[in-house]
Amino acid sequence: MRKCLRTFLNPKDFYAAQRPVLRVSFLVGMTPFTVVKGPTELMMLRCTPFGYINSSVHVILFCSCYVNALLQGDTITRFFFRTDISTLGDVLQFTIGITALFMTFFCSIFQRNKLIKCFHALASIDRRFKEIGMETNYKSTLHYNLLVMLTKAIISTLYLVVCLAVFISSDTYPSVTTWMAFLLPYFMMSMVIVLFLCFVNQTKHRFHLLNKVLKHLKQAALEKRISPQRRPSYWHAIKIQRPLGIASVYSNNDKSMPDVVSTVAEIQDALCEACSYAEDYFTIQMLTIVTIVFLIIVFNSYYVLDALLGSTSLDSPFSKGQFAMFFLCQAMVYGFGVFNIVYGSSSLVQENDNIGSNVHKLLNAAAGADSELAGKLMHLSLQMLHRKVRFSACGLFSLDFSLIFTVRLCLRRPTVVRTMF
Repeated sequence: MRKCLRTFLNPKDFYAAQRPVLRVSFLVGMTPFTVVKGPTELMMLRCTPFGYINSSVHVILFCSCYVNALLQGDTITRFFFRTDISTLGDVLQFTIGITALFMTFFCSIFQRNKLIKCFHALASIDRRFKEIGMETNYKSTLHYNLLVMLTKAIISTLYLVVCLAVFISSDTYPSVTTWMAFLLPYFMMSMVIVLFLCFVNQTKHRFHLLNKVLKHLKQAALEKRISPQRRPSYWHAIKIQRPLGIASVYSNNDKSMPDVVSTVAEIQDALCEACSYAEDYFTIQMLTIVTIVFLIIVFNSYYVLDALLGSTSLDSPFSKGQFAMFFLCQAMVYGFGVFNIVYGSSSLVQENDNIGSNVHKLLNAAAGADSELAGKLMHLSLQMLHRKVRFSACGLFSLDFSLIFTVRLCLRRPTVVRTMF
């Protein structure tokens, strides 16, 4: 037991570090593949019959809860009040919720190869880093993944406790299927966000590593200009020595600066390809998540305003404070999920864009010193113009901070929302 725990806490490869996230997503039916040991004792991804069956069972269970709650007209919102607007909100949220669940599990099964290719690309990139003397610290990767899952578990638990406390304090007890239809979209969204954030963090880490390598090369080029008396062979060969402050090893063979830049260009291209696979896999899921969150924020804002300023809450067993607590808590936890997506993708894009800036700084530092190095840097600069990283929701809008700004503009006009209804 102690040996297994030690092995778990000290992963030796990329898949071993991702194993907790992939195992949990496998058990909840989000992905049909899991991490297993390959012939060489290294971890790999493998689809299993249980994974397909498990995903199908989850789809049937979730859809049954939705349909049952909709047919009985028993929704969480209707326990607070019954109006034409609340009915419209329930129908829209239920429709999008069922669509979201179906499309999420559909993508997990039929788009599985894209996510597998994405993780395989990251694992292959780590081997390329070793060629220039770098080794990724998989222990920190594991710690980050566990922290993300723990944070989401705590937020989900607090959200569930608040919801139960509001209903228990009012002696109101919805059925189990009603609770499942209400909570499943959030749990589904949380698992997708965890999977997305873990990928984004790993990719951002590797872009950051490339930036540190380029900064190290720039420093070496500046030292060359300051100390021209040293032999030329000293400047021709260079080793990357702990540029990121993480675990690092020394290459067996010295690498020339043009060779290091060529490897950096190949790694950057491979990372962009991995991001392309990830965007194709997550794009539909991101669209459904953002749509659900937008509807919840809009309708919950109306519910709270109507409860606080109107007379709807007089005919309800819930007080105005309970109205505000319940619906504001729901809007906050859903909105926080979208913020996580936006912040993660924006920071990843920014880290990739920083490579272009560091390339030109290195080009200026090495100007006129090495024509081969200058040619490699110009090639990488052109590559940065055409190999951009971008995450979007089916191409309709980008997953960056402009999305938060757009939602904020919509919510700053509560009178418009009231006029719509």
